[in-house]
Parts: sequence; structure tokens; C-alpha cells
Amino acid sequence: MKSLMEPTNRLQNIYIFALILFAFVFSSLVRLTWVYQMNVPDNDRMRWNEEFMVTTNDSYYWAEGARDLIFCDKDNASIGEYYQQNCHQEFDLSPIEEPLPKLTHFLYDALPFSLETIIFYLPIFGASLAVIPIILMGSRLNFLLTGFIAALFTSIGVSYYSRTVVGYYDTDMFNLLFPMLLVWSLSLTIKTKEKKYLLLSGLEVVIYRWWYPSSYSLEFAFFGLVVIYTIYMLIIESTQNKKLSILEILFLKQNVLNYQLLSIMLVGMMGAPFIVRFIGVIALYFIFFKKGFEKFAPYILAGAIAAFFITGGINPIINQLNSYIFQREGTIADGELHFFSVTQTIVEAQTVSIADIAERTSGNIYLFIVAIIGYGWLCFRQPAMLFMLPLLGLGFMSLKGGLRFAMYATPVIAFGIGFFIFRITELMHVYVKNKKIVLASSAIFTLVATVFILNPLVVNAWNYRTGTVFVQDEVKLIEEFGKNVSREDYVVTWWDYGYPIRYHADVKTLVDGAKHSGDVNFPVSFALSHDQKSAANMARLDVEYTENRYLTDKTNQNKSESDKVELPSNNVAWIMKDYGFKSSNDFIISLKKDMDLPKKTRDIYFYLPLRMLDIYPTIMRFSYLDLMSGKSVRQPFFLISRGSKDAGNTLILDQGFSIDKQQNLLVTPDRRTYPIKRFVQVGYQADGLHANIQNLQYDGVYSLIHLQAYGAFLVVDEAMYNSVYVQLFYLEQYDHELFELVAANPYGKFFKLKI
Repeated sequence: MKSLMEPTNRLQNIYIFALILFAFVFSSLVRLTWVYQMNVPDNDRMRWNEEFMVTTNDSYYWAEGARDLIFCDKDNASIGEYYQQNCHQEFDLSPIEEPLPKLTHFLYDALPFSLETIIFYLPIFGASLAVIPIILMGSRLNFLLTGFIAALFTSIGVSYYSRTVVGYYDTDMFNLLFPMLLVWSLSLTIKTKEKKYLLLSGLEVVIYRWWYPSSYSLEFAFFGLVVIYTIYMLIIESTQNKKLSILEILFLKQNVLNYQLLSIMLVGMMGAPFIVRFIGVIALYFIFFKKGFEKFAPYILAGAIAAFFITGGINPIINQLNSYIFQREGTIADGELHFFSVTQTIVEAQTVSIADIAERTSGNIYLFIVAIIGYGWLCFRQPAMLFMLPLLGLGFMSLKGGLRFAMYATPVIAFGIGFFIFRITELMHVYVKNKKIVLASSAIFTLVATVFILNPLVVNAWNYRTGTVFVQDEVKLIEEFGKNVSREDYVVTWWDYGYPIRYHADVKTLVDGAKHSGDVNFPVSFALSHDQKSAANMARLDVEYTENRYLTDKTNQNKSESDKVELPSNNVAWIMKDYGFKSSNDFIISLKKDMDLPKKTRDIYFYLPLRMLDIYPTIMRFSYLDLMSGKSVRQPFFLISRGSKDAGNTLILDQGFSIDKQQNLLVTPDRRTYPIKRFVQVGYQADGLHANIQNLQYDGVYSLIHLQAYGAFLVVDEAMYNSVYVQLFYLEQYDHELFELVAANPYGKFFKLKI
């Protein structure tokens, strides 16, 4: 077994490098299958600037920052003429200070590729780097085969793959690399007692936190394990060395190393700027090498603990617990107003079952059980592997926080499976005495078992057909729109489209993939789902108050605490205060009338895309809410039917609804009937959109809209029929005193607000 799986010392480094290279190439090639299958003429609509577009909305956030850094760079002036006058405007929320845009800027300058190519392919190589610490850890802990199998499995695990697929330009691409590097250095610090791993552990904490600020909870969990190990060792030492005093036990060499590890981790986790923590870790490391400083280790640890708390190191833990665990109700109180919680509408944030976690980490429940047994077995053989427990725990956090966390458990599951295979081959060597037979049989078994566990993951990757966020016609419309507006103008649209709009049109938005709490979603939801007058007033109010909030916050930075202007926590409360409303219901009613609006400082545009149709009922939920009580009010009726069938006198719709064409009635699934007020036929002709409206029954409750171009029927009540989205996008029946159509195609439309 040893001769088959463990190379000689002379070839060790070459052997390990070859395994890392193989695993890296394997991971990359599997991800490239998406490109291979999508690279056909029919999918040219998914390309822009001769490259495939990104496959997740958040990618546009980081791409905006990278674009601004590139176009602000004087060395790239020739490609950024459009942006050079003001490459990054104030309050535009562009992430120019974040690591991923900076890395992309560096790669853009260093490589002969376009920005589109870099952001599309970078996830492939970034995600595949995770195989390096996994194999290194397997090698250092004398389980190289286990580490190699774990690297292959982890690299294309279902959950990890889905968040690092080609085009998924996001920080997730390194979100297994950094924690696995930390597990590697921590486990080796404890196992080998070598001080070089102290420095690696501290720097990895600093860099991981810099790259992904939300990593703090995971780092704190690792810190907790080191604390537990330190206490355990103190108890063991006191039991085994009963003749030593407590003070002597505290200063034993093996315990001093633990204090040093805790100290350097705390410095890395302080609530201080990156450069302070980075220098602090390096300085502390060199202090540890000073002869005689071992006796100060407990005092240095006490100082590190004090610095940690003084700098607010514990605050991120509290904030994350509030965000992911405790805020699970339908509404969130904000002062005297209540808003709908966005976590109830995000698929990846929904709670899941153990079976879901098993599917996302191992492929099926049976392999998941084998993996858990294997991991427990591995920890028994190699206790240092217990440092992977925080990753397993974070994976199980999916039970409360949603599937976004499942990928963290993948390396643990992978090591468990890898060790299970390794252990079986070990048993073959025990029970099979013929050396040639055992070598051949163990090699064949390892190969077959590895192929068996990887096959469903490769099939999943092959069948993974996520599309690009936008298609060519949408991007063309947005970029043409962007060339004719000011970069200080605002676009009112739902948060799903905030990042793409900012990237392609370079304008400002009210909500986006990060700024979408209930209080900021309410005005945008209101503007998209209510009547035109109310929507226009709300949009102007929200934009001007948003800018005033930015300006006030900026001014407050230069004032003492006593002189700072204290603002209401959300724009709705601020507007109500300024306009003298005690009730939000009275405020909403006032929006239907002419108002004394704030001074106009910029233009506002509404972006209404076709793709918003399916999520429109969800969008409405944020504003059809009594803000005083937090209770939902009557939800407007909005039925989308794409699978309709004409059965003579009956039009059969989705969800059990149908239309009695003879009597012009809507028939519900429980056979109740309601009169149809109007039938609208909507279609595109050479000169644009045409809406043919037939009034049917004056006392009708619902309207039937046939969207010929989109192959769908809408059944809506009066509130939805008069809503901005239906009236402006589908019917183009807009109030010309309030709106002006400035750019349009069948995929989306931009309307300028005229007030």
C-alpha cells in the first residue's frame, strides 16, 4: 500500500505537484464544459463585445468596480474616453476599494485579454485553486490519497460548482481556498509545533477577512477550537504533571505556542484596517522569535484580547447573527414603521432540510452518510482534522440561513469520502497476503470508487445550463440609453437589475443586490406597482431624499458627535416627518395628488424589463403592506398564464383558472365566476406596439390581457391594470405629463420622469 500510494522522499514534491496540477486541470475542464456546450451560433445572443456575458447578477457589482478602476487609470485613457471626465462619481456605490475589482484591474493590465473575458473566465481558475491546500494538507498529515480524492470531489461539488461556474464572477470563487488554507496552517501548527505556521495562520486570517469580510464568523469558530484545544492541553498537562505548579504548567513550551497562536489570530481579527492587522501579525511573529519572550506569552495574549475588544472585533459576529439567524420574521421593525423582510423572498436564503444539504454537498443522502462516517473515522486517526468542524457547522447553517452556506461543508464531506476509500484499501492490505494482487486490487478499487463518486458531479456539471443574466438585445438597449443620460441620473427598477443597469448604463440606482432591505425596497416597489401619479411622486421623493441622506452623512463625518444631524432611519419616515404625516396611510393617500415636491436635482428614469413579469407578484409584496402595523393589506390579483389552451367556448389558463368566452367570465379553480371588465390584445407591428382594448362589462372585476408577442395571458384586477408596470410596459398607456418613453424594445423600456 505504502509503495503504491506514498512516493519516495526524493520524488515527494514532484508527485504532490503533479497531483495538484491534475486536480486543478480537472476542475477547470469540468467548468469549461459550459462554454463547450453553449458555444453555438444559437447562443450568440448571450454574448457582448465578442464574449459570453456573466451568469449572475452580483457579477455586475464587482465588474462595475473593475471597470471604474480601469477607466480611471490614466494608462488606459484611450479605451475609456467615455468615462474620463468623471470616471467614478460620488455616491455611485461602485466597489473600487474592494479586492476583487483590484485583482481584476491588475489582471487586465498584466494579460492581453478584454475585461469581459477576464471576468467571465476568472471563476474557473479561482475556484480550482482550492485543490492546493486540500492536497497539501492530505500530504502533510500522511493521507495523500485521501487529500487527492477530496480535492477532486470538492472542486466540482454541486453547491460549490453552482457558485463558481464559468461567468460567476464573485468573491465565492476563493471562498473555499482561504478557509482551507487556514485549516491547513492551523492543523499543522498544532501538529508540528513549527512557528512558521503561526505566521501563515495570522496572515491567512488577515487576507481572508480582507477578501471576504463575512468570513469573520468562520475565523472566530476556528479561534474557538484553538481555545478549546488550549484548555484541553492545560488540563492534560496538569493531570500528567501533578508535581508542577499551575504557573509552571502555564509556561510549558507546548502551551506557550498555543498562546502565541491565539494572540496572532486575535490581532488578525481585530476591528482595525487591513494594513494595521497585517503589520501587527508580522510584528507579533518576530516578537515570538525573540529569546526569552516566551515568559511574556500569556501577557501578550491578554493584550491581544484587549485590543480585539477595544477595536470592536466582536461586532461583526453580532451583526451576522442578526442578519442570518434572528431576522426570520415576515417584517422588520424600523422605528414606528414596519417593512417586509427581503430574506423571505430570496431562494438561496430559504431554510432547507438535511436531505437538501446532502444533495448539495455529496450528491445523495447515502454518500452523505458514508462521508460523515468517514470524516469521524479520519478525525479518530488524525485529530488535527477536527479543525474542519467549523466548515461542517457552517454547511449545516443552511438549515437556518439557506443554501448559500452548503458549499462550506463540501471539503469535509470530500475528506470523509476520500478517507473511507483509503481505509478500505488499507484493509485489503491486512487481509490479502499476495502483494501483487493487493496492489492491483487496491489500485483498481480506488480508481473505480473515485470514478463512481465523481460521475454524478460531472453529470451535474454537464447538465448545468444556467444562462447569462441578460441577453444581447437587453444590453444593447441599456448601453444606448446610458450614452444619452447623465451619470448622476437615477434609474428606478427592481434590485435584481440594479447592478447590471449601473454597469452597462453607468447611472445610479436606488436598490441593488446589496442594498435591498425592506425600508429601501418599499418606495421602489411602490413606484413599480401603483398608479402613475403616486409612482411619479414617490420616485422623485425617494431619489432626492436618498441624495440628501448621502450628503448629510458625508457632512456628519467632519462634525463632532454633538453637532451631527440625526436623520430618521429610512426615507419614508424622513419624508413623513418633513411633510407632517403621523400615519403612513395618510402619506400614501397624499401621493395620488399634486404635491410640493423637493427641488429637482437630476433626472429620473424607470426601467421596466420583460423579465420582471415573473417576479412582479413578489415585488408587490414589499409595498402592499400597512407600515403602521406591519400586516399585509389585500394583495392585488395578478395571474400569469403561459400554458393556455383554447377549448372552444372556454380559454383554459394556468393554476386552474379559465375564461368563459361566451359570457365573458373569469372562472376560478373553486368554480366561482367574476365578470371580465375588458379584453386587451397587445402585439408588436412594424411601427411599434399596438394595444387593442375592448370594454366588455362595466361592472367587471378583472381584465384579460393577451400578450401575443410573449405567448402569455395576464388576468389582473383594476389596481394591477392601472399599475405603472402594466400601463407603461405592456400597454404604453402612459400619462404624457408624467412620463416620456425614451428607449424601448420588446425586452425592456425606459421612461423619463417629467416632474
